[in-house]
Amino acid sequence: EEAMSIFQYAKEKNLVVQCYQNRRYDSDFLTTQKVIESGKLGDLLEVEMHYDYYRPEIPNSTSHFSKYNSYLYGHGVHTTDQVLSYFGKPDTIHYDVRQLLGAGRMNDYFDLDFYYPSLKVSIKSSFFRLKERPSFVVYGKKGVFIKQTKDRQEEHLKLYYLPKGHADFGIDLPEHYGILTYLDDKGEYHEEKVVSEKGDYARVYDDIYQSIVFGKEKVIKDEETIICMEIL
Repeated sequence: EEAMSIFQYAKEKNLVVQCYQNRRYDSDFLTTQKVIESGKLGDLLEVEMHYDYYRPEIPNSTSHFSKYNSYLYGHGVHTTDQVLSYFGKPDTIHYDVRQLLGAGRMNDYFDLDFYYPSLKVSIKSSFFRLKERPSFVVYGKKGVFIKQTKDRQEEHLKLYYLPKGHADFGIDLPEHYGILTYLDDKGEYHEEKVVSEKGDYARVYDDIYQSIVFGKEKVIKDEETIICMEIL
């Protein structure tokens, strides 16, 4: 209700307000879209999106539950938005949200399944994954795409390796490329690396500039933000 009132107030004052969803410009997400749109996978059947950590010190040091500091609310917002931005609003959702350390502690694990007419999209995350699951796994009728590693922009930012002056900022190396395996129309088997798309969080600011200065429609829609909040 508060978010809806903010969006309405902005419209009344002819202002622009937009949720900051930079993860729409993650390299792994953009690369997965490229593979889907190539048609090589055929009709989509299942998509798995994982965002894992091994940070037990965070849940271990949290002795009470807070919705706004929960793992689902703080991290699930990014992958939920990715799902909504590309696949739209699901028909139904199944939630598996856990407090692995017991009742009254923070939720430190979630597994949400978004159901569409002929597709299931799953987002899964945990604070206790010593070895990460693949960032994206996409199954189609004719093949599968696996992107093991995440976007590298955050990795570089944490090292103070900034975009200015570094043309390779956030860029995947060949060992980070995803693997596409599929059968072509002749039934012949193919397995190939897919060169990663360039992630670029600065595009969020390019988008908002276009909206403010030129009146273009916002990329991150108000209704997408509201639906994302409702889901969380």
